[in-house]
Amino acid sequence: MPASRTKIRIGHLLTALWPGGLERFVLTLADSLPADEFELCIYSWMGDDPWLEEFRQRGIPVRQLNAPNRITGPKSLLQILRAWCELVGMLRDDRIEILQTHDFFPSLIGRTASLLAGVSRRVSTLHNLYSWWPDWVFACNRLLAHRTDAIVCVSESVRRYFIAREGLPPDRYRTILNSVDGEHFVPDASRRTSIRQELGIAPDEILIGSVGSITTRKAQHLLVEAASTLIAEGHRIQVRFWGANRANPQHAEQEVQARIASLGLQSQVQILPPRQDIEAVFAALDIHCMTSVAEGLSLASIEAVLAGAIAVYSDIGPFQEVVEDGLTGFLFKSGDSQDLARVLRRVMTDPAGLVGVREKARDAAMQRFGMDRFVSEWSTLYRSIR
Repeated sequence: MPASRTKIRIGHLLTALWPGGLERFVLTLADSLPADEFELCIYSWMGDDPWLEEFRQRGIPVRQLNAPNRITGPKSLLQILRAWCELVGMLRDDRIEILQTHDFFPSLIGRTASLLAGVSRRVSTLHNLYSWWPDWVFACNRLLAHRTDAIVCVSESVRRYFIAREGLPPDRYRTILNSVDGEHFVPDASRRTSIRQELGIAPDEILIGSVGSITTRKAQHLLVEAASTLIAEGHRIQVRFWGANRANPQHAEQEVQARIASLGLQSQVQILPPRQDIEAVFAALDIHCMTSVAEGLSLASIEAVLAGAIAVYSDIGPFQEVVEDGLTGFLFKSGDSQDLARVLRRVMTDPAGLVGVREKARDAAMQRFGMDRFVSEWSTLYRSIR
């Protein structure tokens, strides 16, 4: 890069800095881009930021707008308009050249504000299938696409879905697969022992874990029901969910807790708060189970296999991009708790056959979801649209 060339100034607008996969995506990207070529600033629309220090400790500036993310009446509308005007001013003051937005509401707010602020380029990132969005959201996206320089999907499944759903030409979308640091998530016997002791897991018990927000689209109740079947058969298993708890229309912790109680599984199945040392949790698991009915490309689904857990995931498209059934993990019929029980039973009764699965899964994940590829593709995109 010529010495005279100035750094590319990139802004990222998010709903908030919660401990979730989308936020980890932004943190990883912001922390990994070459500092001599890119300068980043994070804009938090709501300012409800449990992960604020995670960004600031890495020297990534964060600006908070403290605005609501939905219109509930005249007051909230006024707050949103004021924050939108404030964002316009921030983007001007920070001389942002590329604004990258995440999820629909920040994309609507950010792309419109960036036009008034004189930001020259816009990137919209699609992190999920978003099958629950109403029709008017897709209509807005189609309209805003005319002033968007890159629409980036985190998996091929997401790209195919949006091509079909929004009706834009296929070349308007590109895929840059999510990535995980394979040196951070590794099998670790000492971590495995420590976490299992902390959780009170006996040596002869199989620990099945699930990491992700407790929401309807994650469908954790399916694992509760499958566990009930297996426990009734005499299998010694323990199930732990680690999931962020925040108010949103899809929040489902109460429903999952009620299902656990109704089946009398409180001592074997528990929901625990999110942890900062999630790499240690993955190393402690025998099986990582994700029951989602909709995803984009879950970071947890990759991190777990890198840390040595056996993957048992629903057979939705994004998980088929992570797991080759029977070779690098196992898939069950989405939405079917009895098929999940069948697959878990198969995994638990053939421990010797899983050694090769673990090795192949880690090798495949390192090759497909490596950091070097991730940083290179995003750097190339930013340079190409500047």
